[in-house]
Amino acid sequence: MSLKDNIAVIIPAAGSGSRFGGSTPKQFLNIGDETVLERSVNLFLEISSIKEVIVAINADEDLIKSQSFYENPRAKVVSGGSSRSESVFNGLAAVDETVEIVAVHDAVRPWVKKNHFEDLLTQLGNDESAQGVFPVIPVTDSLRVKKGDKTIPVDREKFLHVQTPQIFYRQSLQIALDKLKKENLHLSDESQAMEHAGFKVLAAPGERSNIKITYFEDLASFRKDLRIGRGIDFHRFQPGDGLTLGNVFIDCKLSIVAHSDGDIVLHAISDALLGAAGLRDIGYYFPDTDEENKNLSSVKIIEKALGLLKEKGLQPKNIDFVIVCEQPRIGPYADQIKKSLGEILSIEQSFIGVKATTSEKMGVIGDGNGIAVYAIASLEIFS
Repeated sequence: MSLKDNIAVIIPAAGSGSRFGGSTPKQFLNIGDETVLERSVNLFLEISSIKEVIVAINADEDLIKSQSFYENPRAKVVSGGSSRSESVFNGLAAVDETVEIVAVHDAVRPWVKKNHFEDLLTQLGNDESAQGVFPVIPVTDSLRVKKGDKTIPVDREKFLHVQTPQIFYRQSLQIALDKLKKENLHLSDESQAMEHAGFKVLAAPGERSNIKITYFEDLASFRKDLRIGRGIDFHRFQPGDGLTLGNVFIDCKLSIVAHSDGDIVLHAISDALLGAAGLRDIGYYFPDTDEENKNLSSVKIIEKALGLLKEKGLQPKNIDFVIVCEQPRIGPYADQIKKSLGEILSIEQSFIGVKATTSEKMGVIGDGNGIAVYAIASLEIFS
């Protein structure tokens, strides 16, 4: 039985995050180039079989209008409530009545994986008696329970952490939430509401990477996952009919002395990427003693670097570099180089810094006999 073509996702995001601290609600803080909420919502919008994503937000929160998904026709924004169950109840009221399956996902779990979501759907579809499924992970820390002024050890094997997304048949979830509202109960998640209403729900294996941002340290620890690398390269000039920088041809009366095609920009960036990943430099992978590398396109060099990053689960986040030479003038080509690098690296041009300067007539480069590039790259974990 396939449940993958008739789904809505509700994301309750009306909380103020009092345990997190700070004046900005944690769902609107940035991780990389997206807010926590954008990352959570956009992941589901990328799944074409999901009909709509309903975001339940505080009615007075204006930050929602700046979110990248705000104008997306498959995203709906509704007013949340004073509790999680009220927010989900309001979100469910906005779901298209033809939808069969509803998933509920915490706004502050931005690292859920698509294949995990698909696995949960499959497990629900395989059990005809179940009306929902929720992910759990074993407790690894020792546990104690408070009894008066004492803390008593308990067996952690008897306890599980509950995660989202939790997935249910829409009509059953509506019955469960109606019952909560009638009884004025506020339970901590939808699986409890379903069980309270007498429905069978499945506990399925969760994923430890699918953490929930509760305290500032949860977000700060992710931000430390960025890796930084530096690449530097120098080449001599010789008379010629042009040179290539960043895979863009520069029309001039010079060329670069090199074993490969001499694209010093791609060389320096490649070394920066490899260095950030803790790998060897390009000379290790493409030695100039190998005749097969004679006149090699530097695009192949950087593609090799990107392939090595992918094997380690890393991808470029941003690039910044400086070209140092007396001639030719680089400024007129800066935008073309940025566009070219954005396509090669598959990153936004706004995350690429291109600068050029001279050495003020000092040294070999100042005499117009060479060129240098200093590059810095940052990497993030591939999601």
